[in-house]
Amino acid sequence: MYCAVEWTCLYLVKGNPLNSEMDSTEQLALGSTDTLSSGHNADLEAAKRLAKRLYNLDGFKKADVARHLGKNNDFSKTVAGEYLKFFEFTGMTLDQALRSFLKELALVGETQERERILAHFSQRFYECNPKTIPSEDGAHTLACALMLLNTDLHGHSWALGRWTLIYLVKI
Repeated sequence: MYCAVEWTCLYLVKGNPLNSEMDSTEQLALGSTDTLSSGHNADLEAAKRLAKRLYNLDGFKKADVARHLGKNNDFSKTVAGEYLKFFEFTGMTLDQALRSFLKELALVGETQERERILAHFSQRFYECNPKTIPSEDGAHTLACALMLLNTDLHGHSWALGRWTLIYLVKI
């Protein structure tokens, strides 16, 4: 079975596979001299600079943002945390915040990469609204459910048809 996020996103970049790994000296940004010799060594200042450039789309396209935020290493996690600090979700409902977030990047890549990005989003949403939802995991679950329901409502034909309330309660 596919993850909810799998159904939602389109692959927008042709000829630039998002799941390919860069070599051990990862180029952090187009035109940047900042490099990371190990994909697992987080440098806070470099992460802040990259996050700012990603947010401002300085040398990047919206589809590039997810590629940098969705990797499973310490540096990408730091970049994602810094990137999400540019978003202020206080007082927003989860669906409003998710829409605001997804307007700024194209959520592309492998399912696990998209899932990690939604986890970062959920963490930031919970930081901004700790009294509106019981936990960060609750925010993540609801964000994934919203993505799934949106895809079911607006996506291409699905072989099994639209979801029913009974089916949703079972899963």
